[in-house]
Amino acid sequence: MAYKLVAIDMDDTLLTHDKQISRENLEALKKARDAGVYVVISTGRIYASAYAYSEFLGFKPYIIASNGAMVIDDNDEEIYKSVLDIDILTYLIDLAKKNDLYYHFYSDKIVYSPEITSKYQKYGEWNRLYAETLKVEVENIPSYEEFESKLKDSIVKFVMFDEDSEKIKAVRKTIDCEKGDRLETTSSFHNNIEILNKGVNKGNGLKILGEYLGIDRSEMVAIGDSENDVEMVEYAGLGVAVENAIDKLKKTADFITKSNMENGVAYVINKFIL
Repeated sequence: MAYKLVAIDMDDTLLTHDKQISRENLEALKKARDAGVYVVISTGRIYASAYAYSEFLGFKPYIIASNGAMVIDDNDEEIYKSVLDIDILTYLIDLAKKNDLYYHFYSDKIVYSPEITSKYQKYGEWNRLYAETLKVEVENIPSYEEFESKLKDSIVKFVMFDEDSEKIKAVRKTIDCEKGDRLETTSSFHNNIEILNKGVNKGNGLKILGEYLGIDRSEMVAIGDSENDVEMVEYAGLGVAVENAIDKLKKTADFITKSNMENGVAYVINKFIL
């Protein structure tokens, strides 16, 4: 099979534990692109964060951001966007507060947080480590008076956090029971719930991008490590889990590559694509 597209998760898949792209992975991605293969960054991260990493790639990839809530082409043109309604945002904020969970939500470029210094504010942590070009804008949640006008038609993903995994599971179950007809829940780490509109996931994002590019799913490779990669790995003709992936994804995958610390992405590209 001649694969025409490779979609790759960022954290703990393409990136090493210190959030770098290894030289081996970088060279393999460049060779794939030079060979005419579409390179897609598929991440739970905000679009601005994924976009910033193209500086390291040396070319603009296609991007599936916020777990599939946004799909952007290599000219930064929006192909697809799914935004959360204001009543859903209000519901989720109230639920997080009621259960004493930290939360944040974001648009394509801005993370809105009630507590910018919180230990759960990953973008705040990354901003302290990153160069200026990789920083993501973090803002306080708008006041009641400005809430709707500032957030309407812009928020694509909501995330809740807590180290108590049982509490996280219980709140996720509540969302699924009360709003399962409107919302999709998943997770990228043991301590979070990621919430999007119903039907929004990386697999659906890959489907939308494939239709846009005229590429069949059988011609796609997808590589990931976590729960929020399951639909994408299931959808692609060749679904791959890195060695450090969760068991659920490994059981779903067609192939298990080396870990994110052992250039697992490069191994797949060299073995199946080049």
